Amino acid sequence: MDVLGVLGGMGPLASAEFLKTLYHANLRSYEQDMPRVLLDSDPGFPDRTQAVDGPGAQEIGDRLTLRLGDLLARGATRLVMACFTAHHFLPLVDPAVRRRLTSLVDVTLTELDHAEGRFLLLCTEGTRRARIFENAPLWDRVAGRVALPGELDQELVHRMVYRMKRHGALGDIAPAVDRLRARYGCSGVILGCTEFHLVADRLVALRGEGNVIDALRAIARTAEAPYGKDLQHAG
Repeated sequence: MDVLGVLGGMGPLASAEFLKTLYHANLRSYEQDMPRVLLDSDPGFPDRTQAVDGPGAQEIGDRLTLRLGDLLARGATRLVMACFTAHHFLPLVDPAVRRRLTSLVDVTLTELDHAEGRFLLLCTEGTRRARIFENAPLWDRVAGRVALPGELDQELVHRMVYRMKRHGALGDIAPAVDRLRARYGCSGVILGCTEFHLVADRLVALRGEGNVIDALRAIARTAEAPYGKDLQHAG
Protein backbone atom coordinates (compact mmCIF):
# COMPACT_ATOMS: atom_id res chain seq x y z
CA MET A 1 0.00 0.00 0.00
CA ASP A 2 1.25 3.46 -0.88
CA VAL A 3 2.12 5.43 2.27
CA LEU A 4 2.40 9.20 2.04
CA GLY A 5 4.91 10.84 4.36
CA VAL A 6 4.20 14.53 5.01
CA LEU A 7 6.76 16.84 6.56
CA GLY A 8 4.70 19.66 8.02
CA GLY A 9 4.80 22.24 10.77
CA MET A 10 5.91 25.02 8.39
CA GLY A 11 3.33 26.17 9.48
CA PRO A 12 1.41 23.64 11.54
CA LEU A 13 -2.11 24.75 10.60
CA ALA A 14 -1.42 24.46 6.87
CA SER A 15 -0.13 20.88 7.06
CA ALA A 16 -2.99 19.88 9.38
CA GLU A 17 -5.46 21.36 6.89
CA PHE A 18 -3.79 19.35 4.12
CA LEU A 19 -4.60 16.11 5.96
CA LYS A 20 -8.22 17.22 6.28
CA THR A 21 -8.31 18.01 2.55
CA LEU A 22 -6.72 14.67 1.69
CA TYR A 23 -9.28 12.64 3.61
CA HIS A 24 -12.21 14.67 2.31
CA ALA A 25 -10.93 13.99 -1.21
CA ASN A 26 -10.65 10.25 -0.52
CA LEU A 27 -13.84 9.44 1.37
CA ARG A 28 -14.69 5.74 1.10
CA SER A 29 -17.45 3.45 2.27
CA TYR A 30 -15.02 2.00 4.83
CA GLU A 31 -12.40 4.02 6.65
CA GLN A 32 -10.05 1.04 6.32
CA ASP A 33 -9.85 1.78 2.57
CA MET A 34 -8.64 5.35 3.05
CA PRO A 35 -5.00 6.33 2.41
CA ARG A 36 -2.36 5.85 5.06
CA VAL A 37 -0.48 9.03 5.92
CA LEU A 38 2.45 9.70 8.21
CA LEU A 39 2.66 13.34 9.36
CA ASP A 40 5.72 14.80 11.07
CA SER A 41 4.66 18.29 12.11
CA ASP A 42 7.83 20.09 13.21
CA PRO A 43 7.30 23.81 13.87
CA GLY A 44 10.89 24.09 15.11
CA PHE A 45 12.38 24.73 11.66
CA PRO A 46 14.09 28.14 11.41
CA ASP A 47 12.23 30.76 9.39
CA ARG A 48 12.79 29.77 5.76
CA THR A 49 12.52 33.30 4.30
CA GLN A 50 15.17 34.61 6.70
CA ALA A 51 17.46 31.68 5.87
CA VAL A 52 17.34 32.30 2.10
CA ASP A 53 19.76 35.22 2.41
CA GLY A 54 21.12 34.69 5.89
CA PRO A 55 22.48 32.07 8.28
CA GLY A 56 20.58 28.90 8.99
CA ALA A 57 20.54 27.29 5.53
CA GLN A 58 22.66 24.31 6.54
CA GLU A 59 20.60 23.81 9.69
CA ILE A 60 17.46 23.63 7.58
CA GLY A 61 19.12 21.23 5.13
CA ASP A 62 20.28 18.94 7.95
CA ARG A 63 16.87 19.04 9.61
CA LEU A 64 15.12 18.26 6.32
CA THR A 65 17.37 15.24 5.74
CA LEU A 66 16.70 14.00 9.29
CA ARG A 67 12.92 14.47 9.25
CA LEU A 68 12.35 13.20 5.69
CA GLY A 69 14.66 10.24 6.29
CA ASP A 70 12.76 9.38 9.45
CA LEU A 71 9.46 9.34 7.52
CA LEU A 72 11.00 6.88 5.05
CA ALA A 73 12.31 4.74 7.90
CA ARG A 74 8.81 4.61 9.39
CA GLY A 75 7.36 3.25 6.15
CA ALA A 76 6.61 6.19 3.87
CA THR A 77 6.86 5.23 0.20
CA ARG A 78 6.78 8.80 -1.05
CA LEU A 79 7.18 12.22 0.53
CA VAL A 80 5.61 15.67 0.45
CA MET A 81 7.10 18.71 2.14
CA ALA A 82 4.34 21.18 3.05
CA CYS A 83 6.37 24.36 2.54
CA PHE A 84 7.31 25.94 -0.78
CA THR A 85 10.15 28.10 0.53
CA ALA A 86 11.79 25.03 2.08
CA HIS A 87 12.23 23.63 -1.45
CA HIS A 88 15.07 26.14 -1.85
CA PHE A 89 17.15 24.06 0.58
CA LEU A 90 16.65 20.68 -1.11
CA PRO A 91 20.14 20.70 -2.72
CA LEU A 92 21.43 20.32 0.87
CA VAL A 93 19.37 17.13 1.37
CA ASP A 94 20.66 13.61 0.73
CA PRO A 95 19.90 12.82 -2.96
CA ALA A 96 18.53 9.39 -2.00
CA VAL A 97 15.93 11.13 0.14
CA ARG A 98 15.19 13.82 -2.47
CA ARG A 99 14.33 11.16 -5.04
CA ARG A 100 11.33 10.11 -2.95
CA LEU A 101 9.93 13.63 -2.74
CA THR A 102 7.06 14.99 -4.81
CA SER A 103 7.89 18.65 -5.45
CA LEU A 104 5.10 21.13 -4.71
CA VAL A 105 6.69 23.46 -7.25
CA ASP A 106 6.57 20.87 -10.05
CA VAL A 107 3.00 19.91 -9.18
CA THR A 108 1.98 23.58 -9.22
CA LEU A 109 3.52 24.26 -12.62
CA THR A 110 2.04 21.08 -14.08
CA GLU A 111 -1.42 22.10 -12.86
CA LEU A 112 -0.88 25.54 -14.35
CA ASP A 113 0.24 24.05 -17.66
CA HIS A 114 -3.14 22.30 -17.92
CA ALA A 115 -5.14 25.37 -16.90
CA GLU A 116 -6.29 28.30 -19.01
CA GLY A 117 -5.87 31.99 -18.40
CA ARG A 118 -3.47 34.25 -16.56
CA PHE A 119 -2.63 33.66 -12.88
CA LEU A 120 -1.26 35.76 -10.02
CA LEU A 121 1.50 34.06 -8.00
CA LEU A 122 1.05 34.29 -4.23
CA CYS A 123 4.18 33.30 -2.30
CA THR A 124 6.56 34.43 0.43
CA GLU A 125 9.29 36.99 -0.09
CA GLY A 126 11.79 34.16 0.42
CA THR A 127 10.32 32.17 -2.46
CA ARG A 128 10.46 35.26 -4.66
CA ARG A 129 14.06 36.11 -3.75
CA ALA A 130 15.21 32.52 -4.24
CA ARG A 131 13.37 32.35 -7.60
CA ILE A 132 12.07 28.91 -6.63
CA PHE A 133 9.42 28.85 -9.35
CA GLU A 134 11.58 30.51 -12.00
CA ASN A 135 14.33 27.92 -11.50
CA ALA A 136 11.97 24.96 -11.99
CA PRO A 137 12.18 22.97 -15.27
CA LEU A 138 8.57 23.70 -16.27
CA TRP A 139 8.73 27.46 -15.70
CA ASP A 140 9.44 28.42 -19.30
CA ARG A 141 6.27 26.64 -20.45
CA VAL A 142 3.99 28.76 -18.24
CA ALA A 143 5.91 31.95 -17.45
CA GLY A 144 3.97 34.00 -19.99
CA ARG A 145 0.76 33.38 -18.06
CA VAL A 146 2.07 34.23 -14.60
CA ALA A 147 1.84 37.69 -13.03
CA LEU A 148 4.23 38.54 -10.21
CA PRO A 149 3.10 41.11 -7.61
CA GLY A 150 4.94 44.40 -7.48
CA GLU A 151 7.11 45.22 -4.48
CA LEU A 152 4.39 46.70 -2.25
CA ASP A 153 1.86 44.02 -3.17
CA GLN A 154 4.48 41.31 -2.54
CA GLU A 155 4.97 42.74 0.94
CA LEU A 156 1.19 42.61 1.42
CA VAL A 157 1.09 38.96 0.35
CA HIS A 158 3.96 38.13 2.72
CA ARG A 159 2.11 39.78 5.60
CA MET A 160 -0.99 37.73 4.77
CA VAL A 161 1.10 34.56 5.06
CA TYR A 162 2.42 35.43 8.50
CA ARG A 163 -0.98 36.56 9.77
CA MET A 164 -2.36 33.14 8.82
CA LYS A 165 0.56 31.41 10.52
CA ARG A 166 -0.47 33.16 13.75
CA HIS A 167 -4.26 33.23 13.42
CA GLY A 168 -5.35 30.61 10.87
CA ALA A 169 -7.88 31.08 8.08
CA LEU A 170 -8.78 34.76 8.55
CA GLY A 171 -11.98 35.88 6.88
CA ASP A 172 -10.45 38.90 5.14
CA ILE A 173 -7.73 36.98 3.28
CA ALA A 174 -9.74 35.49 0.39
CA PRO A 175 -11.46 38.82 -0.51
CA ALA A 176 -8.09 40.62 -0.34
CA VAL A 177 -6.52 37.99 -2.61
CA ASP A 178 -9.38 38.36 -5.08
CA ARG A 179 -8.91 42.13 -5.19
CA LEU A 180 -5.21 41.63 -5.92
CA ARG A 181 -6.06 39.14 -8.68
CA ALA A 182 -8.35 41.68 -10.32
CA ARG A 183 -5.73 44.44 -10.01
CA TYR A 184 -3.31 42.36 -12.09
CA GLY A 185 -5.91 41.39 -14.66
CA CYS A 186 -5.71 37.69 -13.86
CA SER A 187 -8.39 35.05 -14.09
CA GLY A 188 -6.98 33.03 -11.20
CA VAL A 189 -4.35 32.66 -8.50
CA ILE A 190 -1.45 30.31 -7.78
CA LEU A 191 -1.20 29.31 -4.14
CA GLY A 192 2.60 29.36 -3.96
CA CYS A 193 2.65 29.25 -0.16
CA THR A 194 0.97 26.44 1.76
CA GLU A 195 -0.59 28.91 4.22
CA PHE A 196 -2.99 29.91 1.44
CA HIS A 197 -4.28 26.33 1.50
CA LEU A 198 -6.13 27.42 4.64
CA VAL A 199 -8.40 29.61 2.49
CA ALA A 200 -8.33 27.55 -0.71
CA ASP A 201 -11.99 26.51 -0.39
CA ARG A 202 -13.04 30.15 -0.05
CA LEU A 203 -10.99 31.13 -3.09
CA VAL A 204 -12.52 28.28 -5.10
CA ALA A 205 -15.97 29.52 -4.07
CA LEU A 206 -15.06 32.98 -5.37
CA ARG A 207 -13.31 32.03 -8.63
CA GLY A 208 -14.08 28.37 -9.38
CA GLU A 209 -11.90 25.27 -9.17
CA GLY A 210 -10.09 25.89 -12.45
CA ASN A 211 -8.90 29.32 -11.33
CA VAL A 212 -7.17 28.26 -8.11
CA ILE A 213 -3.89 26.37 -8.53
CA ASP A 214 -3.21 24.57 -5.25
CA ALA A 215 -0.60 21.80 -5.21
CA LEU A 216 -1.87 20.38 -1.93
CA ARG A 217 -5.39 19.94 -3.32
CA ALA A 218 -3.91 18.31 -6.43
CA ILE A 219 -1.84 15.87 -4.37
CA ALA A 220 -4.85 15.07 -2.18
CA ARG A 221 -6.76 14.00 -5.28
CA THR A 222 -4.01 11.48 -6.12
CA ALA A 223 -3.25 10.21 -2.64
CA GLU A 224 -3.16 6.53 -3.60
CA ALA A 225 -0.63 6.87 -6.41
CA PRO A 226 2.41 9.10 -6.99
CA TYR A 227 1.52 12.39 -8.62
CA GLY A 228 3.05 11.69 -12.04
CA LYS A 229 6.23 9.64 -11.98
CA ASP A 230 8.05 12.39 -13.86
CA LEU A 231 7.35 14.71 -10.89
CA GLN A 232 8.75 12.37 -8.27
CA HIS A 233 12.26 13.78 -8.45
CA ALA A 234 12.72 17.11 -6.74
CA GLY A 235 16.36 17.54 -7.74
